Amino acid sequence: MKKLVTYALSFSLLVLLGCRDESLNPLPGWDPGVHAFGVFDGVAESGKANIVSYAKNFPKTGQDQSSAAIPFKIRWVSLDNKLTVNKIEIYVDMIENYTDADGNPKSVSLGNGGKLVKTISPSAANREWNSFSLAPVDIYNLYKDATVKYDKVNAVSVFNNPANARPTGKWFNGTEYFVMVWRLYTTDGQVFKTWNPDSICGDPTPVSQANANCSLTWDVK
Repeated sequence: MKKLVTYALSFSLLVLLGCRDESLNPLPGWDPGVHAFGVFDGVAESGKANIVSYAKNFPKTGQDQSSAAIPFKIRWVSLDNKLTVNKIEIYVDMIENYTDADGNPKSVSLGNGGKLVKTISPSAANREWNSFSLAPVDIYNLYKDATVKYDKVNAVSVFNNPANARPTGKWFNGTEYFVMVWRLYTTDGQVFKTWNPDSICGDPTPVSQANANCSLTWDVK
């Protein structure tokens, strides 16, 4: 009798497992994705994947900013080789530091997360570098009409603020810094612009062709 009960239970389990509806599985399937790794060009690739953000900077007011430029390079990565990136958009946000009417230090994003400054049509394949550069004039042209209510009431032109003079051709003086982010477009019409802050943006692994990050930051020195 015991053998008969054991057999019946085993048969029931086999039937249940064999007829499981996979659409009811609470664990999601993983779709293919892409990420990118952006760096300051010429910076040695060693140590952690996220090379120090402030590796290069714009020169300060008093120096020639009109011809200054920072070289960058970026590569897109498809770990499973299922997607191909055919466009990379580079966005830059300008963060303005100032002291408000009450004497408190403040910072404000002039681009609400970034403005499009450059579009790259990758000539390089998966995990291969694409080079580009950004000059101070590129950022100035993005934000030349930006205003801030420094006194919380009146909108003042950032680049014509009497309290923070910026001469023509020498637009930046160290009261600002810049954050670069990117968007990746794939041939099947997908757009990737946000990634996991821990596994992608905070990639802690040693430098390899699979590395990732989500932004670069620089200022004026």
